[in-house]
Amino acid sequence: MKKVFSLLLILLPLTLLTVSCHDEEEPVTATSPYAKYKGPWSGTYAGSDLGTIEFSVNANGSVSGDVESEGFKNAELTLKGKVDIHGNITMTFIETTENDVVEEIGSFVGTMNQSNASGTWVNDKSNIKGSWVAMK
Repeated sequence: MKKVFSLLLILLPLTLLTVSCHDEEEPVTATSPYAKYKGPWSGTYAGSDLGTIEFSVNANGSVSGDVESEGFKNAELTLKGKVDIHGNITMTFIETTENDVVEEIGSFVGTMNQSNASGTWVNDKSNIKGSWVAMK
């Protein structure tokens, strides 16, 4: 019994040293390819109509926002779309009528980097178009 106890006293510290010396691996953290675009953006558009745009890019590259038009002050205008990992952005221009009818009336397309975005817009319903810029 004394030999078993002595053997345990020798093996137990060795086992603890082996376990405690094990290197822990650093956790892997993935950065979203959309991280540089993520967040709120605001800007203006001009051409056949003038106004402001505000949109937000989320972690998966989805885009949603609002449009305030000078020429169509009473219109409820929104944007929905996507930015790809290269910064190409495509947003559908949407009008919601007083009767809650949702209609796709055009698009905003362009390119963006981590702080600036720009492109062109078109309202097919009213046959008007122009350009837009936005900043983060």
